[in-house]
Amino acid sequence: MDYAASLEYLHALGWELRAGAKFELRQVAALLAELGDPQRAFAAVHVAGTNAKGSMAALLAAALQAAGYRTGLYTSPHLQRPTERIRIAGEEIAPAEFAAAMTAAAAATERLLARGTLPHPPSFFETLTAAGFWALRSAAVQLAVVEVGMGGRLDATNVLQPVAAAITPVGLDHEKYLGATLAAIAGEKAGILKPGLAAVSSPQAPEAAAVLAARAQAAGARLLPPAEMLDAPVMDAEGRFSFRARYRGEAVRLRPGLRGRHQVENALTALRVLEVLSDNGWPVAAEAAAAGFANVAWPGRLEKLAAHPDVYVDGAHNPAAARALAAFLDEIGWRPVLVFGAMRDKASGEIAEILLPRARAVVLTAPGHPRALSPSALAAQFGAAEQVETAADLPRALARARELAATDGAPVLVTGSLYLVGEARALLAGASADTGEIAPSAGGEWGR
Repeated sequence: MDYAASLEYLHALGWELRAGAKFELRQVAALLAELGDPQRAFAAVHVAGTNAKGSMAALLAAALQAAGYRTGLYTSPHLQRPTERIRIAGEEIAPAEFAAAMTAAAAATERLLARGTLPHPPSFFETLTAAGFWALRSAAVQLAVVEVGMGGRLDATNVLQPVAAAITPVGLDHEKYLGATLAAIAGEKAGILKPGLAAVSSPQAPEAAAVLAARAQAAGARLLPPAEMLDAPVMDAEGRFSFRARYRGEAVRLRPGLRGRHQVENALTALRVLEVLSDNGWPVAAEAAAAGFANVAWPGRLEKLAAHPDVYVDGAHNPAAARALAAFLDEIGWRPVLVFGAMRDKASGEIAEILLPRARAVVLTAPGHPRALSPSALAAQFGAAEQVETAADLPRALARARELAATDGAPVLVTGSLYLVGEARALLAGASADTGEIAPSAGGEWGR
């Protein structure tokens, strides 16, 4: 298959879990076995959690690359194109390499179906995961940082036998699949814990922390706290923080390249993971950790895309992410013009309550997806503000937001669904949002 054909193949698999199918690891394990178990060719760091998984994975991969390892990164969802999910030595995989990986996965699937080993093709995310691991092996990576798609226990990535793991903050999201309480969701995230594994947990709500601790003990895994912070973080004018932390018995000064105080917490968790790796035969010097964190970039997370007026995007697609964004806005003192859109299955009313008091004006719109909540339905949830308007699509919403921001120099913030963030990145890069690529999806099968 060429690249276009590989995208068509993925389209045909569909983003949703097929009717009658259930979450299990048997399908992806069979596919990987047919491919020669590529996941065994490299050491892996597994990252689970609700929010900050992508930032955590990016911090770890950047530090490992700075330490001189040939590093792979497998993440989800993508914002504009599926090649974003697979990175080798910091670079997005080329379309031809992606097509080669998909061709191998598709051929293996056909053999399994012909033999009757599988009753139907693996899902979108199972196929992408197998192709991703195949690509990482083909690129001869030494270490790969792998982000869980959704949950953990039955996520397709949980075929790994990692050398270290991280669990980022657990919150309410994907309740239909993972459970309606923090305890239930934490139990699914804890499914990545395995005998002898050292996993570092970000600070958690008490309900989630108790479950993670109990599951770690039952699994024979070690659950470790983040690295120790040695002084108060100091924020610069761009919203980035610098601080000192303890690493392998010494002090190291860190300045993560990602904006927001929550990135301090992410960096401390990542730093402790690097300590675990160093203790397990993958040493990372303090200087490499600091350099990697400083140079890290991650799309769609308080990312600046334009100036005059400044335009930022941030995927605050659930209440916990919205609270982190609100804390950032409060601390830096911005009252942005908000461009907001959401999916129908998201807690957009609660997100509105969090973000509305921080906005100078709001332009409500909808990403180009059939499950998007209409601007008029969103308006009913946002209620009264200094100024709330609606726009049928993102180009018109962004144009109006820029007009409103021009009156007093306020920044524009595009947030909510990651579908909307992906469209904004394409639009502001001067490309069409409808490029023939596959739209973003959470964990490959559920839209955000």
